[in-house]
Amino acid sequence: MKKLKMVLGLVASLIIGISVSFLFRQNGSHFDYEIDPKYYSENQSPFENDFDYAFDTLEKYYGLFYRNGTYDFLKERENYKKEIKNLKTDKEFFDKMNRILEDLGDGHTNLLDNDESYDMKETFVLSNKEEKGLVNVDLINYLFGTKISRFFDKIFKESRAATKNLITQDINKDIAYIKIRAMIDPGTPDFEEDLDLLKTYLKKSKNKKALIIDLRGNGGGNSAYTDSYLYPMILGKKDFKDTHEYILFRSDEVFKYDPQFPELRDSIKKIKESDFKYLEDNIPFLKKDKKMMDDIRKNYTYIIFNPGLENPGEFGDDYKFNGNLYLLIDEDVYSSGQIAAHFFRDNNLGTIIGEKTGGDGIGTTPAMVKLPNTKYILRFSHELGLRETESMEESTYTIPDIEIPKKDQSQIPSNDGCVKKVIELESQGK
Repeated sequence: MKKLKMVLGLVASLIIGISVSFLFRQNGSHFDYEIDPKYYSENQSPFENDFDYAFDTLEKYYGLFYRNGTYDFLKERENYKKEIKNLKTDKEFFDKMNRILEDLGDGHTNLLDNDESYDMKETFVLSNKEEKGLVNVDLINYLFGTKISRFFDKIFKESRAATKNLITQDINKDIAYIKIRAMIDPGTPDFEEDLDLLKTYLKKSKNKKALIIDLRGNGGGNSAYTDSYLYPMILGKKDFKDTHEYILFRSDEVFKYDPQFPELRDSIKKIKESDFKYLEDNIPFLKKDKKMMDDIRKNYTYIIFNPGLENPGEFGDDYKFNGNLYLLIDEDVYSSGQIAAHFFRDNNLGTIIGEKTGGDGIGTTPAMVKLPNTKYILRFSHELGLRETESMEESTYTIPDIEIPKKDQSQIPSNDGCVKKVIELESQGK
């Protein structure tokens, strides 16, 4: 019986895999991931070959050299390569490469360990299950292996977080508090659990005087957590503003390494001179930063104009919060966590307290390639995201209205300097 179940399971997985690939290819995109034989050269070690492949990839496609001021990274290539030359194990290579990549100052560019790779795979598989044809299935198979039984063996299993993701509690009779540890994927059991708790707590607390949204430590995930659920619930039917964003790419070749390319394809356009002029006229800091504008003209060839979201109003006013809103942030708020902070600031929803965020909340899922020898996955920022702000810093990060340093913060809300500041402001009637 066990053998029969295993066979049936394998057949079902095979059918799913073939169907997904067929559906994707019906969409008219099929990518080849053959790697140049030079990266298997016997004249140097496999680690040096993988190093060359990683650096050549970044030199061709990486999107943030100018924004992060890291052009010297490429100039240091030979010095970095010397650090790779005498390594003995894959683990040594993994650690050394991630140390080198840290010099880019970009949390979206690194080699993924096994757990991170598995989480990425699960996210893509879930996304394709929810919205077939919007995920680059060729890329997923290339990254994670083509053995259908291994790729789809856990397609319907979602990992459960060891720590509760959403925390709700009353600070006192007037102040409600929610903490979001990560932006987990809608459609997962963990998300449904969060959503049920959020609905119950917001309905119970909607008439309190203040609500604290604590994003500290939130490194991101799926921005729909706040864009499509939390904020529309809190704002009810109220219209909200979502700042226009511009996403630029250096080459169309990188699209085959973009997990979201099928979804983005119709939005991507080749940049014309009139588009450069539009950017210059509509992004305040580009009017002043001529060097950055010159860099954009020289190095970027494709663009997405993102008009922003509108409030669908699907939650009505059932969960609308009627009091003051406060957002708590720190340097670990990153990626989709940063998107949530941007939104709060853009819409003047309330007071932001804590430390400057880690940033990088513009764009889509990072591109990914697989190193030819060690098979580690290198993810990297292949986009330059721009917003209509007065400074590049504001475009990238969120700066608090009231700064509370990390040393005055605490995991226990009653002892936390940010929460104490909210209590103080509310007692003053602000």
